[in-house]
Amino acid sequence: MSGITSAAGLLASKCILNAQQQPTRMLLQYTTVRHHRKPRWLGTAKSKLFRVPERKQQIADEVAELKRLHNNYHTQMKAVRRFLMDEVEASKLVSRAGVVIQTPEEEAAEWEEVQRINEDWNRKVGEVRDKRLAEEREQRRNYILERLVAKEQREQENRERVEERVRLEKELSKAYITRDNIEKAIEMALVQPISYNFAIDLNGNIHRTEDRQSQETKNE
Repeated sequence: MSGITSAAGLLASKCILNAQQQPTRMLLQYTTVRHHRKPRWLGTAKSKLFRVPERKQQIADEVAELKRLHNNYHTQMKAVRRFLMDEVEASKLVSRAGVVIQTPEEEAAEWEEVQRINEDWNRKVGEVRDKRLAEEREQRRNYILERLVAKEQREQENRERVEERVRLEKELSKAYITRDNIEKAIEMALVQPISYNFAIDLNGNIHRTEDRQSQETKNE
């Protein structure tokens, strides 16, 4: 213990000296040494090896009162357990007295009646189950038919859309430029030039440069 205290003192003095030299790093270099409990495997210290702890003396009146309370508690608990045991035994006797002894014929008749009730119940439950399964199958069949009809309608719409697209492309293909009519297309382009140099105002009107130039020429 004295060694730990001296080590803590040396460490604290070293930290104080470093703090005086470097005051900005005082908090970083300060270390607290805590006392830890001695581990179990070190055994009893030599100073306490043959020490016999003194047993504390209790007050006689307090001991007598505690003994009285202890005896009263155990007596009351014993009475409660005995009372519960008597109640259980009495209930067993009542239940045994109410049992009617049956003959083998009566037991066989009761067993047949129980089997009949069980079979009736199973039959009713089976009817309800069959009805429910039939309804579920019908709903499933209707659902599948609706899905098939919807799928066929979608496919029909897709076919019509594709046919319409093909028809439009065929109509537009008549104006395509091919090797056979390329010379005619060049002549038409030279004879009828098309200008894309125009502007559109907020009202959607198209204003071409040629129209403006012709209007200015007329005004002059």
